[in-house]
Amino acid sequence: MFNMEVIKRNSRRVYTLMDRMYRYTFDEIERATKLECTDLCMALIELQKEGRIACHKDDSGVYYTRCA
Repeated sequence: MFNMEVIKRNSRRVYTLMDRMYRYTFDEIERATKLECTDLCMALIELQKEGRIACHKDDSGVYYTRCA
């Protein structure tokens, strides 16, 4: 079972970080937040579910952006 309070706290941390640049790769977010892979995945899923970030893919790979 996942702790929703921890997921929410991590998602706020990720969202705050994402104010610095336009787009981020998973690795960039992972390095900046120092979250474990599972914790980061859960935070990203929560942010996508809330409509606060979007996931995109292009020739350079997958990246995440904040929604306006």
